Amino acid sequence: MGEVNKAREVSSMPVAPTGTVAVIAQARWSGFRLSKQFIALAFAELGWHALYVDPPLSPMSVVRHRERVADLLAPRSERHSERLSIWRPVAIPGQNARLGQRSNAGHLARGILRRLGQPDLTVAFSLESRATLPRLDGRSIYHCTDSDEDLPGADAERIRRYVREIASIAGTVTACSVPLVQQLRERGIRATYVPHGCDGESLAPAVPAAELEHLPRPLLGYVGSVNFRVDPALLGAALDSAHEVSGSGTLVLIGGSFGPRAPASLASLLGRRHVVRLPQQSPKALRSYMAALDIALVPYSAHPFNRKSFPIKIPQYLGAGLPVVSTPNGATDELGRHLYVAEGTDGFAAAVARALEDDTPQLHQERRQAALARPWSQVAEDLVAAACGGEPSLGEQP
Repeated sequence: MGEVNKAREVSSMPVAPTGTVAVIAQARWSGFRLSKQFIALAFAELGWHALYVDPPLSPMSVVRHRERVADLLAPRSERHSERLSIWRPVAIPGQNARLGQRSNAGHLARGILRRLGQPDLTVAFSLESRATLPRLDGRSIYHCTDSDEDLPGADAERIRRYVREIASIAGTVTACSVPLVQQLRERGIRATYVPHGCDGESLAPAVPAAELEHLPRPLLGYVGSVNFRVDPALLGAALDSAHEVSGSGTLVLIGGSFGPRAPASLASLLGRRHVVRLPQQSPKALRSYMAALDIALVPYSAHPFNRKSFPIKIPQYLGAGLPVVSTPNGATDELGRHLYVAEGTDGFAAAVARALEDDTPQLHQERRQAALARPWSQVAEDLVAAACGGEPSLGEQP
């Protein structure tokens, strides 16, 4: 932790004047609000002219991901606000092949220059952008938000090679969690720690959703997709614990998509009494649902990908003042003193019991203050400061 804490000192340097910023994302603007969208919005809030670059579309993209049909039919360019625009580029398939990299990199660079001019700063989340960065002047950052090599079925060696390539090109490398920083540094990549923030929508007061008022309390909520990351046994243990402590309780799953990568044990959980499943909600509506909850859950499995991640749902939960029970991850490293962190079904159940017994209005306010202390605008300022104080990303080979 000592080395990582030193990296945070870099982000306290004076921030450069506002300018133009290109955010090359690997997440669609039209999808869930993730760190990429929040960072682009934060730059615009700070007075930067920002261009959010969607992952390039190709015919194969639509075949593999049907949800991208809407993006294919949407306007190629869209103005979100006075200072933020979105671009949905179309590219040839095979973005990581040599021909695809060369052709798409030129297309992306020309499109950015045409829509934004030469960016003063480029923040790249996408590994596929490693051939685009050399075609753009100004400062550049590779911001690492996940350990893609740990994804199920991933070619870990190839992804490590891509990470080294983009790190050698970018002027600065940053990462959102302590484990990610440590992983990069173990491979000779100098990375600065820039943790995630909390969006203002989560901090705004809301009237509890009437739809949940009739359910037996306490209400235990999980917001997000249910896929390989989630352990249904932890959700079941949380519900059992609520019934043991309070004699009743309801598990509320909000916005979860249950695809082929959902755990097989999910079906038995969904078949239980006192389990309610709700569709994805808009950010404004989600505030009302979260305001109705008594406890928020992050029931992630003990998987390397999860341990290195920084779930933005955690600061959002805290912004709503909720007690949060979570398995270990990058957000618990950063915000652990405001959370109930536990491993295994027994530990998770015990943490839920403590959260139910301990909660007070003072703790509610302390959680909100912890989220308020780090808005996404601070994350954007930290990225700028890291870029201004940046040095060659690649250190000596380990």
